[in-house]
Amino acid sequence: KEDDGQPIASVRLTPDGKTALYAVGTELNDAQESANPESWTKGAKQQVFAIDVDAKNAAPRLLGEMGCPEEGCEDIQISPDGKQALWSAKKKLWIATTDGKQQAKELATVRGDAVSPKWSPDGKHIAFVSERGSHSFIAICDPGGNSVRYLAPTVDKDSMPRWSPDGKQIVFVRTPGQEAKLPLIPVRPQPWSLWIADEVSGTAHQLWHSGDKLDDSLPGLTEDTSLNFADGRIVFSSEQDGRNHLYSIPPSGGTPTLLTAGDFDVEDVTLTPDKKSVIFSSNQDDVDRRHLWRVSVSGGSPQEALTKGETMEWSPVVTADGKNILCLGSTATVPAMPYQLTANGRDMIAKQALGEFPSSSLVTPKQVIFKSEDGLTVHGQLFLPRNASGKVPGLVFMHGGPIRQMMLGFHYMDYYHNAYAMNEYLASRGYAVLSVNYRLGVMYGRAFREPPNTVWRGAAEYKDVVAAGRYLQALPEVDGDKIGLWGGSYGGFLTAMGLAKNS
Repeated sequence: KEDDGQPIASVRLTPDGKTALYAVGTELNDAQESANPESWTKGAKQQVFAIDVDAKNAAPRLLGEMGCPEEGCEDIQISPDGKQALWSAKKKLWIATTDGKQQAKELATVRGDAVSPKWSPDGKHIAFVSERGSHSFIAICDPGGNSVRYLAPTVDKDSMPRWSPDGKQIVFVRTPGQEAKLPLIPVRPQPWSLWIADEVSGTAHQLWHSGDKLDDSLPGLTEDTSLNFADGRIVFSSEQDGRNHLYSIPPSGGTPTLLTAGDFDVEDVTLTPDKKSVIFSSNQDDVDRRHLWRVSVSGGSPQEALTKGETMEWSPVVTADGKNILCLGSTATVPAMPYQLTANGRDMIAKQALGEFPSSSLVTPKQVIFKSEDGLTVHGQLFLPRNASGKVPGLVFMHGGPIRQMMLGFHYMDYYHNAYAMNEYLASRGYAVLSVNYRLGVMYGRAFREPPNTVWRGAAEYKDVVAAGRYLQALPEVDGDKIGLWGGSYGGFLTAMGLAKNS
């Protein structure tokens, strides 16, 4: 069928692998509407569907509406027996049967926003976060039950509930409750702690707590995906040494074990089916790319590289039998595609989907490293046009976010996947493009991501944009009198700064 412009998200398989669930449509805007690019007279909705994987000519089954509030909010949770699906939308939890016979209905009526639902291992209970603004609770509800119970409720903010394998305990994150009004300056640390609760009694005790320095703050990169019960340990992430690393700690407490030591940041995280190892993506030994690694949850041995070279890999998934690792990946000239890891690297899945993609017409960007006006080291990717005659005009590209990083290949986020393609197109039209990873971005450490005097505190990040322009001006291939800017979102803001300050 022709592309209708509706995105697909949160693709999930039932445990038996026979049914796929997914969400279709965009998140809601401020007017509580989903995007309608085809201008359908009935409008567009974000909905959840199920489809049988192996059945011929199978038709999707509508399970219910979603309509969640922000990009990346889609999160369908399937019960352990595969018979029910659960999701958060419109401040409530919704539950439906995967066979489509019972469409989505509200699970429970509670105050505030009900988010982050998690099934217990036996499928009898559902833990979720009851968000109340200045504080939040970990709540438990039973499908078909008559009441909701709360685990060790306080005036603090509790989040990220995770069940133990036997379903008797729940580990969660606790941060201090927020005061109603605080001055914007100075930047304050956000200390946090891990708590473990008894599912039956609801009592809880502190398992571990962070320090009170800025680097000890709750990490913003992987905290939701990295927190897991593993093989007799609990895995979590922390930036206490300035980089986003994985640690593990016994459920009984003690000193955490650092699992991923080194000058890099961890990003995507998943466990092997036996819970003995972590598979993760990082920029270890290749700062402007992503590769996959494996490490034991108990530590002891250095992490094992699963991929390397001039490719990029992310979003690892381990098959239920533990025998295969699948991921998404790209290169400088090949867009994101699914891969299966092998002893010799990786094999592309569904090669036919590439069709006649013009890889041979694309250029391979060069990694460039230069100094900003105040001496900060900044990374970028330089796209130079092929077969240029004479000097060419230059363009500086600024990503949005600003907590993003452009890389030496097609990006893992769809917007920046397209932005990378646009830089390739501009190079094909005779422009030299420098994509600059200005301060505030990720994967260069917390100090780079959370620097002083940036944004409304002084916009120091604009110094990196100016330095990128001067780097382009100094290149022998570039006409130094013809330097332009482009970018979207925060990159658009920096473009406007350039027009206002240096045009």
